[in-house]
Amino acid sequence: MKKPWLILVAVWVGLPVLRANANDRSIDASRCLETKMEVSQEIGNVFSRAVAFQVNGYDPLVYRVSGTGIYKVERFTPDEIVTNSTFLYDGRAASTGETTIKDGGRTICWKGNCSTATDASGVSINPLFWGTPKGKLHAGQTWEVVISVPWELGPPGKEIVKVISVDPTNDTITLERTGEGEGESVNEIKQLHLVKDKQTYAVEVSAGKAKWDGLTTFRRGVILSDELLVERPVTVTSKELGQSSGIERQYILLNAAQPDLLRE
Repeated sequence: MKKPWLILVAVWVGLPVLRANANDRSIDASRCLETKMEVSQEIGNVFSRAVAFQVNGYDPLVYRVSGTGIYKVERFTPDEIVTNSTFLYDGRAASTGETTIKDGGRTICWKGNCSTATDASGVSINPLFWGTPKGKLHAGQTWEVVISVPWELGPPGKEIVKVISVDPTNDTITLERTGEGEGESVNEIKQLHLVKDKQTYAVEVSAGKAKWDGLTTFRRGVILSDELLVERPVTVTSKELGQSSGIERQYILLNAAQPDLLRE
């Protein structure tokens, strides 16, 4: 599968430049992949998601959403991280409330309502996608992760996680996740309205095996940058035109940003 190499430019002001030390060949997983935050610390990010369909015989269709998030840490313990969070999705009113991260990132609660964390990205590491590696990590190292539940962009499946680079000086690591699986994702799209010759048709959607690939950089468990592309074949069926084949593409992009620059 082709890698997207899509770039989302983040505003990054006043943060230290990350430089790898050529003499350092490994880093302990606890330094770069265990989430560490401080009370009153503010973490900001900018993000976007696209869902696109390219179906033979129809006009291309794409949905896009983007926005920003600010997390102010209210409490940090080994068991949970509690933040006062503000999310601003472009074109909508801002939403503010308490976000709690539990179980090392496996569970997330919004205003007291908790569920399995199935978002493709977020403020910090989620073992659903990355597993729980221990000990020394080095470039080229790999491990397998089994994703047992449907998630935001894809179905249950298997991933290979690969260490791309490490920076012990800054407690930073870059990982690649490559996976595939079959079945439904969270909020699976089962019906679309596609256009052909300026006429709109309601079509039923059936999806095949999904494949995904992307790069993520962590610093002390917090996500600095993230990109992930998922592709899968689809078959659409309409009463008027019958069946047609195509491709569904979904991707997310997330980068860290200075909270002060994200405020309204």
